[in-house]
Amino acid sequence: ILREFGMCRDATTQVVVGFTLPPPGSGLGGVARKPECMACNIGVDAQGDGKWAGESQACGKWNGAVAGRLDANGIRCKTVFYREWRRAMWERALYDAVWNLIGAVRDEDTDHADVAMFFDVEASDMMWELVNNLRGGLAVTLIYGFEDRLFSIAEMRGKDEPCELIDEMFDHLQNVFPGSNIMLNEYLNYAKDKRGLLQGAKVPPVPTELSELPSLIKTGNLRADGVI
Repeated sequence: ILREFGMCRDATTQVVVGFTLPPPGSGLGGVARKPECMACNIGVDAQGDGKWAGESQACGKWNGAVAGRLDANGIRCKTVFYREWRRAMWERALYDAVWNLIGAVRDEDTDHADVAMFFDVEASDMMWELVNNLRGGLAVTLIYGFEDRLFSIAEMRGKDEPCELIDEMFDHLQNVFPGSNIMLNEYLNYAKDKRGLLQGAKVPPVPTELSELPSLIKTGNLRADGVI
């Protein structure tokens, strides 16, 4: 959207949101609850500095002012240059697209933590398909360790966060990635044809449709980093 108006520039102030946005009237006395930071501390790096996932990131001319206001309200915000912000933006888009789709097509109610625990293989495969097409289509390479960060967000913040497919958000979440994205489109068509979702969305066609999901129900989540 911003690109159409020439606003995706180094000086344009933009933010990847890593905090809750409570609706009006959700707090005591009918006032809005205060936003809460959703950043996750996932350990330390080789230099002994803390590693974070899901933190807010701001770029552009006023990134320091944005970060200062968020920090004053207990919300962690990293100031970055535009290219790094762009990677963080696509990383967040990847999480929102994949986790909601993988979870929403299940027979049972599924939250983001469930996807990380029981459907991690599907989520990982779909993420890598989209990441490879991002690299080839937009020359965007996500920062090393994105898979671990996104799984950590789901495990630490995803409990009771429902997986949803919303027609009005389809063109802003699942339909923004370049390339053919065969696995993504197969799941989208399954969601529409077999689950009755996205009935108002124009889902890209696929050569063959899924008759069932290739789910592997697991009692744990063993990843390449050894985390269960």
